[in-house]
Amino acid sequence: MLQQALSAAGSVLANLDGLIGPFSRFYAPYLATAALLAFIAFRLNRKALEARGRKDFLAYLFDRRVYLHPSSLVDLKVVLANRLFTPFLALASRAATVTSAYWIASQFVDPETAKTDPTLLALAVMTVAITFASDFTSYWVHRLHHENPVFWPFHKLHHSAETLTPITFARKHPVYDLIRAVSNAFLVGPVQGLIFAAFGASDLMTILGVNVIYATFYWGGANLRHSHIWLSYGPFWSRIFISPAQHQIHHSCAPEHHDRNYGEIFALWDWMFGTLYTPDAYEDLEFGVAGADGVRIEQPHPTLRDAWLAPFRESGAALISKTPSSPARREPGPVA
Repeated sequence: MLQQALSAAGSVLANLDGLIGPFSRFYAPYLATAALLAFIAFRLNRKALEARGRKDFLAYLFDRRVYLHPSSLVDLKVVLANRLFTPFLALASRAATVTSAYWIASQFVDPETAKTDPTLLALAVMTVAITFASDFTSYWVHRLHHENPVFWPFHKLHHSAETLTPITFARKHPVYDLIRAVSNAFLVGPVQGLIFAAFGASDLMTILGVNVIYATFYWGGANLRHSHIWLSYGPFWSRIFISPAQHQIHHSCAPEHHDRNYGEIFALWDWMFGTLYTPDAYEDLEFGVAGADGVRIEQPHPTLRDAWLAPFRESGAALISKTPSSPARREPGPVA
């Protein structure tokens, strides 16, 4: 198992050496399917969009007011600068998860000699189990960063985006990804270890080497989650999967949208833990960090320097003052 883990870690790093491989949301086919879904959404909402002066699809898709906004330019700076940390964070995440999985598996079998060819059913079970464990971890890491004032500043960078583009997905502070890596070791790793102990293999059902469920998520319009294009899955499916519209609502300044829709793929966790918000129809949204009254505050991260350093100052201040936990984006007093 250790040899498999090291090989897998090398594979992860190989696919993370750029921003356009199958493991990246920026992979060209994922962007192409997002554009196709955007066109479908444009046609379905054509009358409403035309009433707002949006008559040309390409102008709507590549809205200059969105992509040339100062916030979008900060997105790009953060993403490019974070490439310095990506290989180390990827390796740390994989190493921590594999170490945890290896230890759990060793409690039941000898990881070095266990060899079993899993059946198709076993592969399906493993794929679903790993995906659920990873998504469950994502939900709680995300929620922790919203509800704890010490962690919130590191996620606040993501929410300070005033326009959403596919690149906004990667507008993250390295500390957020580091905490996610540690969490994987405690939640995803044990599941992988139990799977290895039960089936003697950790290969999953994949498309282009990507977990088939995550690949479907990417092909199914994940890039529209961070965009100005409204795509809802409807009242039924929005209670099972997080739609692009629901994640846009998560970024909304409106008070009724605060602390909602933490899920990445599945809406089940939000439904189970009382944080689900399903829209009945299109909602006009404003993005950014806002006060409890929903009024957007002044941009806290206008430069790359602010994006990287301000979270440390704010987190340290919250730690020293022992500020009690409070819902996300309840910033003290609107400025703008």
